[in-house]
Amino acid sequence: MKTRTFGNTGLGVTPIGLGTAQIGYLGLGQHECDRLLAGALDLGINLIDTAASYMDSEEKIGRAISNRRGEFILVTKCGQHIDPDDPPEWTGSLVRKSLERSLRRLATDHVDVILLHSCPLAKLKEGELVEALLQCRADGLTKAIGYSGDNEAALEAAGMKGLDCVEMSLNICDQGPIDRTLPTAAENGKAVIAKRSLANAPWRDAAEHPSFYETYVQPYVKRLRAMGFTPDSLGFGGDWAEMAVRFAAYQQGVSCALVGGTKLEHIRENIDAIERGPLPAQVQEGIRAAWREHATADWIGQT
Repeated sequence: MKTRTFGNTGLGVTPIGLGTAQIGYLGLGQHECDRLLAGALDLGINLIDTAASYMDSEEKIGRAISNRRGEFILVTKCGQHIDPDDPPEWTGSLVRKSLERSLRRLATDHVDVILLHSCPLAKLKEGELVEALLQCRADGLTKAIGYSGDNEAALEAAGMKGLDCVEMSLNICDQGPIDRTLPTAAENGKAVIAKRSLANAPWRDAAEHPSFYETYVQPYVKRLRAMGFTPDSLGFGGDWAEMAVRFAAYQQGVSCALVGGTKLEHIRENIDAIERGPLPAQVQEGIRAAWREHATADWIGQT
């Protein structure tokens, strides 16, 4: 896969990256994790996205691929209170402690990108957290800093001085950022990571989803049903997953779209899909038209 520029950071990222929440939340064993992560790198993916709050995913990543640290862009997130002895949530001191803890877990001396993990808009505006991130960057603990979250906070981050990037939900069932946040990020030279690029696969049967179905999938199921399109109805020859990942990865201004999962064959399929390029114009427009026709005020970004 050809890499894309990552804003003004000098980093180059592949069009899709591997999200690792499932490593922690689904209790993936270390051997399975080793195979998944090494396999993703071998297939050409060069961005691995994790977070301090993703259970033990950072430790497993560190054990699995720290020996290949020079081969990938490492993204993690901070700011949430996860240990009893942590400083108060959304403080500069917690940002620093969280990043230093992540470095130990990940068995590295630096990450490439550190993101505030869905902090409230008011806290983002105060400036203390951004100042802490800037100091971490100045001290060589990270190469780039940014914000992970949605809605008005993501829009604010897209225009903030000092931040390099924004990560937000963007997919066939979460199209709100396309008209506002993506253009703002582009105007301000920000890189964009699209999370939930497969929209949590709302086309699957409920029984195929893990226990977080109601929280993370059901809102997208309702939206997809309301919009009423299918790959066939749009004249698309591929399946749901291919259509979804190509939609997210090829929105103008998206640097990298994250895919999750625990099966290497699915990651290979996502890569094959990306290499087919942007969606045909009529398919892209059909998805956008369905959103414009059916989206209601409560169809906000799913954090």
